Amino acid sequence: MPNKILSKESLTFPSPDALRAITVIERVGSVFSLLGCIFIIVTFLSSSAFRKPVNRLVFYASFGNMAVNVGTLIAREYVDEENSVGCQIQGFLIQQFLPSDALWAFAMAFNVYLTFYFKFDAEKLKRMEKWYLLICYGVPLPPALIFVFISTKSRGRIYGDAILWCWVGASWDILRVATFYGPIWIIILATFFIYIRAGREIYLKRRQLRQADSSSHGGHDYEMSKLDEISPTKTTEISVTTESAAQTGQKTEVDLHRDIESKADSGPGAYSITISAREPPPVLSSINTSTNASQSKARRRKNHEAGGAAWAYTKCAILFFTALLVTWIPSSTNRVYSLVHGGQTVVLLEILSAIVLPLQGFWNAIIYLVTSWAAVKLFFSEVMHRVTNGNSPSDYAGSPKDQRHHSFTLRSRNRKGEDTDSMTELAGNAIPMPKSS
Repeated sequence: MPNKILSKESLTFPSPDALRAITVIERVGSVFSLLGCIFIIVTFLSSSAFRKPVNRLVFYASFGNMAVNVGTLIAREYVDEENSVGCQIQGFLIQQFLPSDALWAFAMAFNVYLTFYFKFDAEKLKRMEKWYLLICYGVPLPPALIFVFISTKSRGRIYGDAILWCWVGASWDILRVATFYGPIWIIILATFFIYIRAGREIYLKRRQLRQADSSSHGGHDYEMSKLDEISPTKTTEISVTTESAAQTGQKTEVDLHRDIESKADSGPGAYSITISAREPPPVLSSINTSTNASQSKARRRKNHEAGGAAWAYTKCAILFFTALLVTWIPSSTNRVYSLVHGGQTVVLLEILSAIVLPLQGFWNAIIYLVTSWAAVKLFFSEVMHRVTNGNSPSDYAGSPKDQRHHSFTLRSRNRKGEDTDSMTELAGNAIPMPKSS
């Protein structure tokens, strides 16, 4: 087997103890990742409270993470049997689904881009998901499938001993860079560029919102003070006694008005008074001022919700991107080192790669928990209540406030019966609660 000879002579393998440790590490990490994926899928399907736009992408990515973990659980079981079905299946799973996580991270960043620069709402983002599914799981498919059928006499099969597991063998190092690490780092850099640009926009918009708030409050107070200055109120107390003018010989209302007007011309500071039985017109300026103030407050609240939602969404995407860097830096560094140094590897980097690569689903579950913490607490509260009491939330015996707290059903719906999917819900921890019957 020329491939075996080449691999044994050109690679600096870890010691047998290190290889056994790598196998254990891979399988332990895979179990944690699988548990995280199962948690994401179960909670996402159980309650619409988890169905924020960002969580939908994590949900779709979880299926690829589970497929990867099937491969990483096999670990080094078939590395010495490159012609076996098990080795080829493991190589296919790694090549097909490991890069998908980077593509989903880019999809999340692209959602941020669409939200900031093209004003996409939750409905428009949801329509993009079919394209994300096609790209994230479709783009890696051709090379992953083709590699199963390629074999040469000098190099052997493409999928073979890659130390950690069956994947692209050392004799095909160039394919590792050309079809795997190279495209992945292009995606990571594109994701990083989007976050840098969006981060600048977030900073500018949040600063504008703060300035608008301060100027709105100050401007409102200034306008009210100016109204007090230019609209003084003089109160004149007038007593009217109804009596016949003919009997008393006093002047009529018309004569009184005429006399007052004539006196008004006699000196500065005089003014006229008109007595009328009609009610005074409404003070429209006060009503308009109150209406404008409430409209301004509503606009500020809407801007705060939109800005807060975008900021929360971006924070989650940045967490996803950070997990992506943690996952790919050790293995990429190791593979570049191996390519430059004729197949030699760094044992420490191999161990770090064995730790971080199987944990993609686990990192995604952590991000999912962080962004849906309020929903998670209510979900487990409901589950524990059902387990301990064996009754439905409507039978919960407690205060009205506690009953509302425990009214989070496993299939909560909004008023229209649709799954909750709003960008503004990302701004806080509010959970849509069903109406009490």
